Amino acid sequence: MTARELVTRAKNLPPVSYAALKLVSLLDQSSVSNEEVVQVLKCDNVLTAKLLRACNSPYFGLAEPVSSVDQAVFLLGHQQILHIVLTLAFGSAMVVPLSGYAVEANELWRHSLITATAAEAVVNEFNDLNVEPSVAFTVGLLHDIGKLVLNQVLTPDLQAAIREKIEQEKMARVEAETLVVGTDHSDVGACLLQEWHLPDDIVEAVAHHHAPVLKPRPRISVVTHLANCLAHLAGSAPGWDGYAIRVDDAVVEKFKITGDQLDTLVITVRDSFEKVEQFMNMG
Repeated sequence: MTARELVTRAKNLPPVSYAALKLVSLLDQSSVSNEEVVQVLKCDNVLTAKLLRACNSPYFGLAEPVSSVDQAVFLLGHQQILHIVLTLAFGSAMVVPLSGYAVEANELWRHSLITATAAEAVVNEFNDLNVEPSVAFTVGLLHDIGKLVLNQVLTPDLQAAIREKIEQEKMARVEAETLVVGTDHSDVGACLLQEWHLPDDIVEAVAHHHAPVLKPRPRISVVTHLANCLAHLAGSAPGWDGYAIRVDDAVVEKFKITGDQLDTLVITVRDSFEKVEQFMNMG
């Protein structure tokens, strides 16, 4: 099966807010104003209500209640609002258990949020990647979304075949998925994001998060790859095969990443665990 066939046949995927997808599409513009963000959010009454409830939660501890989108964006800034909106919009889809990956309820969502915070840490550490923090957060959040689709066809027999190739033949997860199913969760996720008309850079980042693109220039998939690895190294590894995730040697060489740098970033990511747990309960 191809990634396109799987996405076309996918069932019971929760609908994603148009407003959230529109905000993601704005990320590839050179500058986005608070007014633009407010106008997009006002098109979705349900998401607006969830946003205001989240802004008034103890997580933010604001001195006065937030009663409008305009006020929320003014007080928190559109980058923080984007984090909240994406969390609310995609959270309901990712909290489900994935039996094909041996992932329990909330486990994928927690890993995705931790990867999103790790992605921001990566772009702050490696300035020459030239990626906006809001874009980094987004690709970290969505990097494993293809598992929602691929999980639907992973029968026990296919799961066993994939596991055998990983354990006995020492294959990477995506390589084993491709040989057994015909495609992998990275390609499926990228195909799904194309269906949602998200920017090409975000699609690329999801498509290659296990095989980051370095030539002719580093692409955003480098950020997603490093963030995913950091999340696993920090202890957020959904499923039984998380131990197999390693930073690509070519990425280490290209950016001259030292062991000390990785250790520091892992600590930074671990420090975000409590914040992520609060974020998950915010909406």
